[in-house]
Amino acid sequence: MDQIGNLELSWAQGYSGGKANYIDKDVICYLCGHNIKFVAEDGAETVFNFPGEGVGPFAAHSLSRCFAVAEQCLNPKIYVFVYPTFRKLSILENGAKLEYSQLFFSSSDFLCSLSGIPEFELTLWNFQNGSKLCTFALSRENIPTSLSFNPGNWRQLCVTTEKTISMLTIEQSDKYYVMQPSVVQFGKFNWPYNRRVRLPPTDPDIEEEDERDREIPTRASTRMTRYTVDVPKAAKAGLVGEMAEQLDDIQDQTDRVKPVSQIWTPIGDLYIGCKGGQLIKVDGETHKAQVIYYPPKVPDTPGSRMSSAGIQRESMVDMKQPVEDVSDMLLEGSVNCIGLHKRGLYCAGTDGTVRLVDVKSSDVNIIEKCHIGVPVTSMAFSPSYRHLVLGSSHGTLHLYEPGAPDSLKLLKDLHHGLFVGISCLPGNEHCVTAREGGELQVWSIDKGHLVSSYNVGVPVFSIACSPMLHVCALGTAGGFIYYLDLTNVEEPRLIQGVKVYEGPVMQLVYQDEGRYLLSASEEGHIFIIDGRATENFKPLAHTETCMEDAKGEIQAVTTYTDAKNTMSVVVTHNTSGNKRMGANCLTTFEVSDDVMRDLRYNCNSLKYDFKDKSIKKVSVKLAVPSYGAAISEGNTMFTMAQNNKAVQQHTLPRLEELPKDLRKFRLEPVSEFQGHQLPGGRVLLSPHHKWLATYGADGSVLLRTIGQMDKTVCITPHDYRIGGVKCMAFGEDSQNIFTTGYDGVLTCYSWNPPLTGRSYTPTGSGKAKSAIEAARAKKSRLMTSQKEENEHLANMADWTPEDIMRPSSDKIPPMSREEKEKVKRDEALERDEIYKTPTPVPEPDATWLQVQELESFKEEDKQYADVKKNLRVSIRDMRRTLQSMLKNNETLPEIEQLNRHEFDLDIEEQLRLQAEADQEVERVREEIEFENLAKMYLREMIKRECWDDMVVKGRAVQAFNSNLEVSNFPMRERLPETVKLIEKVTKRRQVEIAEAKALDDRHIPMPKRKARKELIETTSKPAPTTADDELGEGEDDEGREQPSTTGSLGYNISVTDILGAQYGGGSELFYSQFELHSREQKINQIVLLEDAIYRIKQVFNKDFDELFIKKEQEIGKIKEKNKRIRKIIADLDLAEEVIEPSMGVAEKPETLLTVEDDEVKVERYYTPEQRKAIEKKEKEEEERRARERGDNQRERALNQMMGGVLEIKKEDELKKDVPKPAFMTQKDENDWSEEEQKLAKDYEKKVKDLQEEREKYRKQLETELRKNQSLIQEGMAGFDEMLNTVFMKKIKVMMVIYQEELKILRLRYSLLVEEELETRESELNRLVEHKKHLKTLATQAVMETRKNVDNYREQYDILLAEDKVMDKAFKREFNDVSAVQQDQLYRLFKRRPRALKITRGEGDNITLPNPFADRPSTARQNAQSKAYMDQAMDDLDKQSNCPEGVEPQVWERLCMYRRQKVENENLLKLRAHILAEMQQFQQKRQEEDDQLKNDIDSIGEQLNKLRDDRTRFNLNLEVQLLLKQGQVEVDAGSFIHDYKDSALIHRNVVEDLNGTIKQLGESKIASMVESKDFRKGIIQLEWEHKKMLMVIEDLQNKMKDVQFMKVTREIQLFLNSPDYEGRKSEEVGKLELTILQQKRIHEKTLDDKNKSLRDLERTIKQKENDNEQLLKELEDLNVSVHERRHIEQVNADRRSDAGSEKRYQEIVQRRKLVDLAKAQAQEVAVLRAEVERLRMRTFPALVQVEH
Repeated sequence: MDQIGNLELSWAQGYSGGKANYIDKDVICYLCGHNIKFVAEDGAETVFNFPGEGVGPFAAHSLSRCFAVAEQCLNPKIYVFVYPTFRKLSILENGAKLEYSQLFFSSSDFLCSLSGIPEFELTLWNFQNGSKLCTFALSRENIPTSLSFNPGNWRQLCVTTEKTISMLTIEQSDKYYVMQPSVVQFGKFNWPYNRRVRLPPTDPDIEEEDERDREIPTRASTRMTRYTVDVPKAAKAGLVGEMAEQLDDIQDQTDRVKPVSQIWTPIGDLYIGCKGGQLIKVDGETHKAQVIYYPPKVPDTPGSRMSSAGIQRESMVDMKQPVEDVSDMLLEGSVNCIGLHKRGLYCAGTDGTVRLVDVKSSDVNIIEKCHIGVPVTSMAFSPSYRHLVLGSSHGTLHLYEPGAPDSLKLLKDLHHGLFVGISCLPGNEHCVTAREGGELQVWSIDKGHLVSSYNVGVPVFSIACSPMLHVCALGTAGGFIYYLDLTNVEEPRLIQGVKVYEGPVMQLVYQDEGRYLLSASEEGHIFIIDGRATENFKPLAHTETCMEDAKGEIQAVTTYTDAKNTMSVVVTHNTSGNKRMGANCLTTFEVSDDVMRDLRYNCNSLKYDFKDKSIKKVSVKLAVPSYGAAISEGNTMFTMAQNNKAVQQHTLPRLEELPKDLRKFRLEPVSEFQGHQLPGGRVLLSPHHKWLATYGADGSVLLRTIGQMDKTVCITPHDYRIGGVKCMAFGEDSQNIFTTGYDGVLTCYSWNPPLTGRSYTPTGSGKAKSAIEAARAKKSRLMTSQKEENEHLANMADWTPEDIMRPSSDKIPPMSREEKEKVKRDEALERDEIYKTPTPVPEPDATWLQVQELESFKEEDKQYADVKKNLRVSIRDMRRTLQSMLKNNETLPEIEQLNRHEFDLDIEEQLRLQAEADQEVERVREEIEFENLAKMYLREMIKRECWDDMVVKGRAVQAFNSNLEVSNFPMRERLPETVKLIEKVTKRRQVEIAEAKALDDRHIPMPKRKARKELIETTSKPAPTTADDELGEGEDDEGREQPSTTGSLGYNISVTDILGAQYGGGSELFYSQFELHSREQKINQIVLLEDAIYRIKQVFNKDFDELFIKKEQEIGKIKEKNKRIRKIIADLDLAEEVIEPSMGVAEKPETLLTVEDDEVKVERYYTPEQRKAIEKKEKEEEERRARERGDNQRERALNQMMGGVLEIKKEDELKKDVPKPAFMTQKDENDWSEEEQKLAKDYEKKVKDLQEEREKYRKQLETELRKNQSLIQEGMAGFDEMLNTVFMKKIKVMMVIYQEELKILRLRYSLLVEEELETRESELNRLVEHKKHLKTLATQAVMETRKNVDNYREQYDILLAEDKVMDKAFKREFNDVSAVQQDQLYRLFKRRPRALKITRGEGDNITLPNPFADRPSTARQNAQSKAYMDQAMDDLDKQSNCPEGVEPQVWERLCMYRRQKVENENLLKLRAHILAEMQQFQQKRQEEDDQLKNDIDSIGEQLNKLRDDRTRFNLNLEVQLLLKQGQVEVDAGSFIHDYKDSALIHRNVVEDLNGTIKQLGESKIASMVESKDFRKGIIQLEWEHKKMLMVIEDLQNKMKDVQFMKVTREIQLFLNSPDYEGRKSEEVGKLELTILQQKRIHEKTLDDKNKSLRDLERTIKQKENDNEQLLKELEDLNVSVHERRHIEQVNADRRSDAGSEKRYQEIVQRRKLVDLAKAQAQEVAVLRAEVERLRMRTFPALVQVEH
């Protein structure tokens, strides 16, 4: 298709609120997708299609009238174009690797770019010649929010991020540029650039301490020591490098201001707007900044009368106070865009209000405001500062005239939002787009102007325009299809709305001739709707498109109408559930006129669902998932493959060609062609079905002809990074192509538009003519019906969405009708009548499908009325029977009654409810099991941590008679690593002790050695164990001071006289506390102390175990005695309580790990399996007992032989009563015989003896009871005393352990401080290395700069000498004239034009709105000065200024010589200025080098101080002692003693000091006596003193004479140098070498110039060849133009002459207007030149050359 011609961009529309700038005095430019849009203030538009790869950031230069655009690709370039010719000025390369994030121009010839990932570099360019000047790396942590040049000084830049504000100064040394940063200061101190300065907080009430005034607390500055070591926080955190520098930012939790905008003032100050509404002012000279405005807080806003005292009540007066307008305040987001004007500072932001802020006064006041109504995202002044353009993210551009609040003008309103579709109206004059917010827009095709817009008020998902009439159909979110009348495109109106189905309308497709409209629903239905207005857009029928076993989302719908007027429809849908996979199924059917004539016959029911056989519906699966679909003649379908992204061609199968089993059938593509680069997209056929277009996510559109699918034309209207092309449409005659993308941009491409000067190729001309002819034929075919439909369309009334939402009758709303039906049904049931459901009525918002379903239901009701009536009667009889059964059930006994649910006849409902209950039970059981599992896991973790891992379990022993309790020390098993470490330290310490002992014995004499041995033996005896109980804390038997811990002060008390040794923690391996200097010693001491604590705990645990066993034994004894006590109490029948001591939970904690059955208060739940096992076990136990009861020989023998008792007890015998004789109960006492009386007496005697024996036994038992009770009390009291003893010991042990742990903590603290010091030292060493590296670079820069300055100075001196020679050679040049003329000519030679006085461009200083008018840019001044100088020199060279008698040849020679002299002078001034800049640059580099040297010295001092502090910290040790109260002579503080300024000294020291004082007193008296004797010699020394003074005066006079003698440098050099002649010869040699070096440099420069000359000649030759080629192309183009003209002349005869006269008049009128505009433009140019000339005459000649 590339042989047809070229597709060129005609126009583009779209604005998303990006940066909009002025590029000319009345022209605004902004990015429009892949293009740059230029809009004039009068509405004229121009679009420029960017030729690069992707569009990145954009910037415009209003003074130079050029713009720059960066690519968005790998190794992007920056293109600079000139407006309005769009000539490519330069290409800037090698500035970034991946992307550019921002571009911005200076007011002169420089451009700055900011690269993105990974460099984040600022690059300075000279965009005039495309050269890269310098770069500067920014921090990668914060993305810059705003960047700008100073308009008055291009050497100053400002970069703001959310956390920093930085100023950059561009320094120059001839052709070498460098950016030097400086940080903006907040506060009174000047921090260096590498120091992070925090921005102010958003709340002005927050008071921050200055870091210099804040006293940094350290771990070392405690009350326990007098020495402190200050280290930064980063050293404490162990951070080095970048993390150390970022620590303050990480810990900073204060909300701080976030700069988002900036603007410069003419004096170099800077205003910065912040996100929260704050305004910051930065002094351009001192770089000091302050917040000049804070937004008011909520309680302080107008209308609130709450005072600062915090009163929260609101009175009636407060409620009546009117709320003032917030536009009088700067709030959050209101300074996102700021601009400086002569009248003040204009601010705008998200609140949609433009405010003029008066920043000249001390208070910030709002003096002008204008409400726009939309958020402002871009703001820019015109070059004259008389207009302000405001851009909004809502797609609007406003013009505002500063100083006129009512001058707001809407320039463009594009209603920014995502396009959902585009379509063309009949007539090929307008296209229609719809946005997702419901905005319909009509555009003119020729110019791309927005003709009108209409908002339907609901979200829109699809759009389609009828090819037959001016109607646009919109698919909405609620299932409605809205029809809009566009007969009058300037006033669209809504004429109809049909709700076809529920859910959004995602697909709308018109048939080729507009007779039918097809729509697809989410349920897989395709609806065919009448597209004619005469039929009121009535839905006709529908069909399902999904296959039998799957439903999916419809992705594409396409149609084709053949010559027989049969419409073929293809629908693709996705059944996989993954939208990105594309469509995997296809459904095709045909709709003919015969089918549509008899819909009732060809549909299954009144639902109007087509019969598959009638429409020949076929559903198959695609072999390859695809995107989009387009059907053409011959049942040919085109799609885009999902796997290889190729364009596939399919041949649709016919119904008779398909196999019977469609499940295995897959539709394979016939052929494949080149596709897109990214998956996804759509396929579209042109209206004449000859051209195929594909578009997708890669942002490109490929066009090809059906006959030549391999040849394509490609355009890239949208960026693939944003999503690519969303939708596309052809014009009616296929000459225009419209695209919309996810960037909110609408583009129009045309085949060879007239403005390009191109034409069709011969082949393309024919194809284009065929497309045009097809459009004409279609138009003529539809002309009659179109006229009728348009007439009916014009007569249709407006329709509003409320009409369909309002009910048709006002009787009963839907909810009330349902309630009424329910009441009637209940009443019928109560009366036992048959209730008949009323005929359903469609709801007011019912869909067409629902209405058809109701109609179908009505038809079924009529057909099956009798059957339904019989069913209702049967149901009534069943209900009566069921009710009688319920009544009978209530009369039955409770045991015979059935449950209510058993009468439920709906078995399925019962099963469903039972299943739901089972599911809920299972869910609850699952939740409980998971909770129990989590609790079990937590229990196991706690048990393993606190019980299983403990070698010694934690337990306690409680007293019997008190609340006293003593616990042991729970102990874990030592790890093997710990044991090895202890062994290692022990062996090492033993070696150290042996080595130290050997060294001591070598230097100690034998007598002292023996004495020391005896002392050690005597002191090594163990101390008495009762010392802790009898003596005070910290004292021994003799009252001597006693150290408190195992760590001793010396070896002589390392084992004995210490508390730790008394409790098992003693060891001779401990270091003395005065020897703990090294890190290894401290670590070894910690290990030894931890081992001592472990041993102390072990010793105490042994005592505790003995005590615990003792209590168990005591409880056992008490239990044995209690058995006897209970027996005695039972025998004596007493009501006394028995003391039953037992072990508690604290004493036996293992009881907590098991749960007994009696602890569970609820009934235990058994599963059925457990119940069966328990029943089985009980049954076996019962059988065993029955077997034992059956025949037990042992029990039977015991009962028969011994009465069932093995041993006869006395108490048992005493319990037996004496048997009473039988006659005593049977006979009266008078009837007894003698023998019976004798027996009675014996009976009474036995009874009396038994009573006495019982009493005696009773007293014996009571005595035994009291004895046992007293023994129990004594045993318990004895145990309590033992427990008290162990408790006191536990206190002592805890004291010792705490002291040891305190010592360990001190040692660990010292190790931590050492680590901090090491970290700080490593950080300082890193800084030193970094500074040294910078110092090396700075030194190299200084040397290179000095070398460049020297070379340039030599060139300047040469030029100066040449200028002087030229002045001196004047007479020699003009020696051919007389002396008088020579003098006249010399005076004229020395004459120079007056200096130019720079004046303001226009107006007065007061009325000129441009704030920079008083300070024009240096580039502008240079240009004006150059033009003025050229004109002045031309005036001086005029023949009228020639003196009389001077020949013309001489005058011309003088003019040329003078002009050459002036040029040399100007060049000399320029070189002098450059030399001064280079010297200043050299000085700054030298200052940087010196500063780095000072920094290195400062860091070195810090290192030395840190090492001193480290040495002091290691030498000044802390010693832990336990002193008696009387030996502390320091005043106690409020809580503890302050020992900072205290000293620990021995008593002998005080006594020795007193003795020394006495000796000094005696010596003082002796010296006084001696001084009295020497007093006499003073008088003799006085006259000697006078003599010496005179001698001194003489010597001083001599010294002055010597000093005043003049000694020159040569004399000093001669005196100081041993080889004076050799030094002179050395200097001569150096000068000769310098001359040789300069000669070589000159030769090298000459070679470079020759090489450049050859390159220029080669370039000239290449340009000549290019010109010849262009001439050849011009001839070809002329031939094409003549051919085109001939074609047009031929076609002109065939065209109708209607309207030709009108077009001729329009052309003539336009030509006259163009001529008039050109004439006026020439007049304006002449007037401007005259104004410029007059202004230059009044400007002073103060020229500053800018580089």
